[in-house]
Amino acid sequence: MDVSDVSDAVALGADDPREARARTLRIAGGRAAADVPAFLDGAALRFAEAGQVEQAAFLFGRAREVEDAHHRLFDLDIDTARVQRTLVEFVPHGVITATLLHDHLRRLAMHPEPAVAHEWARAALGAFLDAGVVPYPNVVADLLPVARAAGVEEAEETGHIAARLLRGGLLARAPLPVWEAVEGALRRLAGDPEFLDLLIAARPDLYDDPETRAEHHRRWLLLLGLVDAGRRLSRRWLVELGAQPAAELMRLAGSAGDRVFPSLGRWFDPDADPLTGRRKAPLKADAPHWTSDAADFTAFAAKVETDRSARAQLAAYAEQVGRYDNVDYPAVLTALWARPPIRRVLTELTDGWKAECAAGDLLGLERSLPWLTPLAATASPVRDALADVEVTDPVDALWRALRAGVPEELRFPNVGASPVTVVLHEDHLTLGIAGKRVEVHGPGGTVRRRDGEFPGATFPWHDGEEFWLSRLNGRRPETYRLVDGGLEVPDGAAAAETRWPRSPAAVEVTFPGADSPVLVTLDRGLLSLVADGRPTVRVHYDPVQGEEVMPPPGFWPHLSPTDPAGSAALRRVDRADVARLVDAALVHPKELEEELPRVLPDVTDPRLLNGVAELARRAAACLFRVLRLHDALGTDHPAVLPARLRTRPDLRPGRSVGQVVAVRYLAEVLEEAAGTGPAYDTPHPVGRVELPETAPGVYFPFGALGGKALLAAMPWTAEYARARLLDTLAAWGNTPWGDGSGRWRRLWFAAQATQDPVGRVWRTPGGAMIVLSFQNHPHKDSVAVEYSPDGTFRDFTFPGWHERYRPKPQGWGGADRIARLLRLIAERGPAPYDVAAIRSLAERTGLPVPTAASAACGYPFTVGRDHERSLLPPDVEALFQDPETGGHAAKTGSWQLDDALREVLMPDDPEDLWVTGIAVDKAVAWWNGGGRDEGH
Repeated sequence: MDVSDVSDAVALGADDPREARARTLRIAGGRAAADVPAFLDGAALRFAEAGQVEQAAFLFGRAREVEDAHHRLFDLDIDTARVQRTLVEFVPHGVITATLLHDHLRRLAMHPEPAVAHEWARAALGAFLDAGVVPYPNVVADLLPVARAAGVEEAEETGHIAARLLRGGLLARAPLPVWEAVEGALRRLAGDPEFLDLLIAARPDLYDDPETRAEHHRRWLLLLGLVDAGRRLSRRWLVELGAQPAAELMRLAGSAGDRVFPSLGRWFDPDADPLTGRRKAPLKADAPHWTSDAADFTAFAAKVETDRSARAQLAAYAEQVGRYDNVDYPAVLTALWARPPIRRVLTELTDGWKAECAAGDLLGLERSLPWLTPLAATASPVRDALADVEVTDPVDALWRALRAGVPEELRFPNVGASPVTVVLHEDHLTLGIAGKRVEVHGPGGTVRRRDGEFPGATFPWHDGEEFWLSRLNGRRPETYRLVDGGLEVPDGAAAAETRWPRSPAAVEVTFPGADSPVLVTLDRGLLSLVADGRPTVRVHYDPVQGEEVMPPPGFWPHLSPTDPAGSAALRRVDRADVARLVDAALVHPKELEEELPRVLPDVTDPRLLNGVAELARRAAACLFRVLRLHDALGTDHPAVLPARLRTRPDLRPGRSVGQVVAVRYLAEVLEEAAGTGPAYDTPHPVGRVELPETAPGVYFPFGALGGKALLAAMPWTAEYARARLLDTLAAWGNTPWGDGSGRWRRLWFAAQATQDPVGRVWRTPGGAMIVLSFQNHPHKDSVAVEYSPDGTFRDFTFPGWHERYRPKPQGWGGADRIARLLRLIAERGPAPYDVAAIRSLAERTGLPVPTAASAACGYPFTVGRDHERSLLPPDVEALFQDPETGGHAAKTGSWQLDDALREVLMPDDPEDLWVTGIAVDKAVAWWNGGGRDEGH
């Protein structure tokens, strides 16, 4: 296209750009419409060659506008090839602005030949990159639609662009949006050492604004860390970086490995170090669903010695032994023990539990009794393996702990926020608070404070001169200098050794008022107080804590006492007083709260009181399990027990020991309430108490001990079920509710109550009553127990309530009677039976034979107890036959009828079961005297 006639306009452009532009457009206006775009492009080139870039850019842009208008108005085709050539030719002259390139790429995205358009788009970008320019921030976003139209994947396109940027040395000058657009491609390319080195060299240098410049730099560091660029970097390179954002520098330097952070030596053990040592939490697993010895244990036995999860499953099963009434645990455990691999693992587990049980402190009991107690309570070879276990007395453990010293006697730092990292280096205790600030405490108090964020899973600390930040990366220790602006990789003297906080793992500490010190140790996440070679207190320790900070042992000698007078009181406390605390804790935390000031009036600090109370509660919880363990193994109870847990030697309550405490406490409450004030014709409230923690459901055996005794003596009762029954009988034989005195009865009310009445104590016409339960749906009913000092009960109207079931008398019982039954079963085995007596009972009462059999023998056809039916003798099973179908008869009588009739079938003298059998005459007399209405 001849553009010679624009020479004058070009000459004028330097002095009068506006006129030069107007003159050029007038010349273009005299050309044929189809020639105008080419003329303008040619004129633009003349201006560009003359150094008038703005004029050239204007004319190039106007040419595109004319093309668009001609195409729209006259349907003239656009010569896109010429436009592409012109654009590429103009790039070195600086004519093509961001807007011009953006418009060009937008047109290429709609080009009818996508592959050609894609080639041109790459060439256009290449022209800019060849000129050492990244055209504009969003150029990658404009290129991707052209690539997609040509069928090119985004990863391929961004990979091409990233490679051009790296090889051209332009990434350092590329805007942030370009970095973001090609980040994935850069990470992929970094797998090639050539590209990785180019990425390392591409330290950003574009922005002048400090915040934007810092963000640009941070993204580069982050990218280097993500591609493990540290493997190509020297320590000197990292040192010369200076202060950098913490997370990004740690990621990058961490990938450099031992070249930057050499080993601390062969004696450094991350698992045992005071800072990084942690308790390895046991693997959690669900217990296998083994319900009888018919289960197939072959596959489990094959893997249990090598599979940690199988080992955890076995431990989980041991913990839940005895949980379900219809599982034959003795048979399962016997079958497991018969498999050598399982037996070996069970032996290892039980040996560990036995060692903890004998350790001497409460934690040892808590880490062993949940498994040892149920295993010992189940007749099997596993129980035999526990015969030599040494059992720590929880009351003694608490007494030793209080006499020696407990952590709450020392004043720990409290920073008012969490989480808090805790690091001790020599005498400098550094607390990193909520990831935002750091405090340094010395022997005399706080000595330094520093504001500034630090990443999680890191530990700031002070060495007396500088702040540092350490972490464990895998199993490699890393330490950085903590400075304004972030972190530095240390150099100089600090680089000559890998810095790491140093503190003793064990120190002697003399508690206030003590004559001798205890040893405080920290090992693998367990902080222990040791006196006379045995632990008194052990607590799990973590260097990341809450607001109140427990320092590592090395700082304990610098801690001041919390309550000197209270500590002195603990040093002289006697065992009897400690037993009183445990006795109260057996009932309820509220009872313990009231007992503490009576036993320890000189302990006034709330934190110390709470610490003692928590230990007492733990001792009480352990004591229940300890007594169960002794009863299961037949070993002696501790010599002196808290009053509420002292039982007759021939009435060992076993797994029902919690009911002893609950019933005795509730009986105490009722006996006291019955002596308060006058009795009226209607009940009136006298107060409310917190029910013992073992009280839920405690009333179920009330008035049913005779029935339980009868079932316990039957030969078809499964042994594991018999053991439960005997435990319940023994427990109740130690309580007033099981004394057979007739001074207690159970009441069952219903009403449309709106408030929970549980724990309310009422003075009744004949004595006192306490409400033990409240069923809020569907009947809104409550169970209560009433006490009458002389055994004379008077009927009364309970305002707002009505009687749901008739009052249940105390029934069969008495400590001597129950003890005799237990002795007879132990010496003679189950009692003989006579089906004729059951048929006689049915005939004389008019009950169907299956209904009479259900009361006398127990109903054996409930779901889940199928394996127990084989224990029934044929003549007993025949009692349950339906004469019409030949199968077992459906349940006809109510469970209430079963319980009531079974209660009176038990002879008053237990030996009669072995001599004359069930008490049919007594049962018939009861039936005729009104018992026939029971259960209706």
